[in-house]
Amino acid sequence: MAALIAPAGSRLVLLLVPLLALAGCGRSKTETTAPEPTAAVEDEDALDEGGPEHEANTYVSTSFNEQTGMDAATREAEGMVLPEGDFAVTTPAAAKELAEAAVAESLDPKKTWTLSPVLPKSWPSNEPAVVVFFYPMAPNPSRLTEYLLFTPAFRVTVVLTDGTTSVEKLGKRKSLGTINETRPSSLERRELELAEAALVYQVLGADLRSKENPYWGYRKYVHEHPKLGRDLSRRSAAFFGWIEGKRR
Repeated sequence: MAALIAPAGSRLVLLLVPLLALAGCGRSKTETTAPEPTAAVEDEDALDEGGPEHEANTYVSTSFNEQTGMDAATREAEGMVLPEGDFAVTTPAAAKELAEAAVAESLDPKKTWTLSPVLPKSWPSNEPAVVVFFYPMAPNPSRLTEYLLFTPAFRVTVVLTDGTTSVEKLGKRKSLGTINETRPSSLERRELELAEAALVYQVLGADLRSKENPYWGYRKYVHEHPKLGRDLSRRSAAFFGWIEGKRR
């Protein structure tokens, strides 16, 4: 049938087409060998150190790194009025940006990193400072859509009055299990933005007059991200215990 598409009178083409077809068939037979399977990772220590070699990842920004969508009018409507003062940092996004800059050279580029919401350095808060935890993640060799989550490698303190930072390198990492890294809904993102903004304002001395609980977003975050949420609840037990008490 292939010879039927050749132009009339082209005997050379008529002779070559069957020969090319045969050559193609022969070539296809030699190219059907299946590729060798990828070797499975058996060393658990290799997973704890970030898994097998893979394409290098720089810091992966999550929704928590996005600029907050709340303008001044929205914050004031929620009862968040910043007290008078010369503050270098007044938003969660600015605090996280400083925290990222503080550990930029320490983050292993072979790993994926996710960071926590801003949390108070202590609770009840007695100083204008927040902390951010940096969690390393490694691809799960068993499931391409999952990550292996480990305890945080760094705890960064950001002083809101002057923007200074300090980095604490935490101990040996332990596995927290596997997670599916999915993008949060707009509602979840909005609730967390409000909760983080409320915390920054309260740490700076604001009197929150909102009739609703502005910290609902933290409770929602722990519920939606149970493995990471449980670890954060342990590291900031007084704060999360206070939030839990506010809903009763």
